[in-house]
Amino acid sequence: MNSVASPGVIGPGSRAFCDESLRCREGGSGIYLMSAVVLASSEVQQARDVMAALLLAGQRKLHWRDESAKRRLFLARRTASIESEVVIATWCGMDSTRQERARRKVQQRLLAALADRGVAEAVFESRGPVRDKGDIAGLAGLRRSGVLPDSLRVGHAAGPAEHALWAADVVAGAFGAALDSRPEYWTEILVGTKATVLTCGQCDLSHGPDATGKPGAT
Repeated sequence: MNSVASPGVIGPGSRAFCDESLRCREGGSGIYLMSAVVLASSEVQQARDVMAALLLAGQRKLHWRDESAKRRLFLARRTASIESEVVIATWCGMDSTRQERARRKVQQRLLAALADRGVAEAVFESRGPVRDKGDIAGLAGLRRSGVLPDSLRVGHAAGPAEHALWAADVVAGAFGAALDSRPEYWTEILVGTKATVLTCGQCDLSHGPDATGKPGAT
């Protein structure tokens, strides 16, 4: 598996909090991306506290899509202050009518990269019992085929309850904005973050900026 940056040293017992972003475009040229914010177990609570402090009155959780440009810049800076490691996976050529297929493909690529790095647990935001069950069924197939080791646990958590997931939402949103020629948020993320941008699972190219902030192939 290739990447545009060498992975950092992620210690045993690390936990990854994962979220996705979709860039739907005409003609089946959309991109589905997933971000994983990787933290040592001892750093998880601090990350939760940092993200929880960013919640505005009336908000149940942070959601990049609902924030203003000014606030997005602030969220990117605060998320960078966690000093996590980040892994980004993409899948291009997404047809808007086949988003679940794109999700499975990019999730497989992301989880394989996390397993290679010795991550112990990956947590995704719950999308409800039916879709969560579909995720688990797909992952069971990956374990049977040897793509995903038993050592990597995968689970779901409610978005409003698991504040660390909000960091992954910000990272996914910032990288997605860079795909749409708004790189300033991703540049802020990189100030305090060690990032690995995997080559696309579909075309084996790099979409958007690489982990240094420089443009990748599109």
